[in-house]
Amino acid sequence: MMTKTIKISEKTHKLLSELASKNETFNDVIDFLINYYYENEEFSDEQAEIYNNDIERFENGNLENVSEVTLKDLEKRISKLERELKK
Repeated sequence: MMTKTIKISEKTHKLLSELASKNETFNDVIDFLINYYYENEEFSDEQAEIYNNDIERFENGNLENVSEVTLKDLEKRISKLERELKK
C-alpha cells in the first residue's frame, strides 16, 4: 500500500484520535467515515438534480403536481417517521 502524507489541523487530529479505538489507525477511521457518508448520503446526484429542477419550477410559479399539506398532517407524518426510526 502506498502511503501519502496529508495536513490536518490540530482540532481534526484531536477529533480523529477521539474516534479511533486503540486498534484503529487514522486511515481506518477515515475509511469508516467515507463509507458511512456514501451509505447515508441523502440523495444521489440524479435525485438531487430532479429535486432541484422541481424546486426551480415551483419558484417560477409552476404549481403542477403541488399539493397542500396542513401542519397537522405534517406533524402526523413526522411522528410516524420518528416511530419507524426508533424500531
